[in-house]
Amino acid sequence: MRILIETHHPSDIHFFKHAVREWTGRGDSVERQLGVANSIRSFRPDVFLSLMGSYAQSAFLFRVPNFVFTDSEHQSFNHRIAHPFATRIYTPECFEKDLGSKQRRYRGYHELAFLHPNRFSPDARVLSEVGVEPRSYVVVRTSAWNTLHDIGKHGLGPKLEESVREISKRARVLLVPEGGQLPPALESLRLRTAPDRYHDVLAFARLVLSEGASTASEAACLGVPTVYLNPSQLGYLRDQERRYGLVYNTTDSDAAMRRTLALLDAPFDAEKWEVAKRRLVEDHVDVTTYVVEQVDAIGR
Repeated sequence: MRILIETHHPSDIHFFKHAVREWTGRGDSVERQLGVANSIRSFRPDVFLSLMGSYAQSAFLFRVPNFVFTDSEHQSFNHRIAHPFATRIYTPECFEKDLGSKQRRYRGYHELAFLHPNRFSPDARVLSEVGVEPRSYVVVRTSAWNTLHDIGKHGLGPKLEESVREISKRARVLLVPEGGQLPPALESLRLRTAPDRYHDVLAFARLVLSEGASTASEAACLGVPTVYLNPSQLGYLRDQERRYGLVYNTTDSDAAMRRTLALLDAPFDAEKWEVAKRRLVEDHVDVTTYVVEQVDAIGR
């Protein structure tokens, strides 16, 4: 089988990477290129896969089945321009929009395509590389706020330095800025490790405070309590809060800090969070396996 995949964001790579390994491991061909129309013409794929659906029109033009996997209700512009041309639209069961007859709901979160225990086992050796002990640090993930759906929005904003000072009284802070920019006064707190070690660092954190939805869900899937601060509230993060208590969702920076400090002032309940993680995993599928099965069914 020949499979063409569209990617835009690091999380897109994570979502598809294990499926790509399965397909290439058995001899299927997988390719991702920017000149998608020319790629479709020359590569002659059997199926086109994406998370955004930006190139669904090209796939439709060449009559190639195209599957869109989306989990973000607020990406309305992408939905409007891509979904009419999609063959199928796959969403988690907790997705809060009805996308019509093309929609297929499955029991999973995007992050379980690469953080399901079948796919990922945290490596504690990262702790000595970073110079921290388990559950002794807080990962703070800030957003760049420069994408289309982020215009006019913010998280901690000017309160970032004050917030970091308060957290630092209780735990070490590891800062992970999207886009790489930090105020000079906070530069020494930047997490310095290889990008492919990021999820190992998340897995052993005491707490994660994130303006980014992907990091918030990744931490929750790893059983780490998470505070998500962002005006864009998402169905899968609300689901992780409602069903497992692993995420606290808020649009208010003061509320985010109150919850963050309350969690840090309380003893870390390792058993509670491990039970929550186990329930989350047991309630959902290995998303990579699901994606591979859906694509493979085309050839049957």
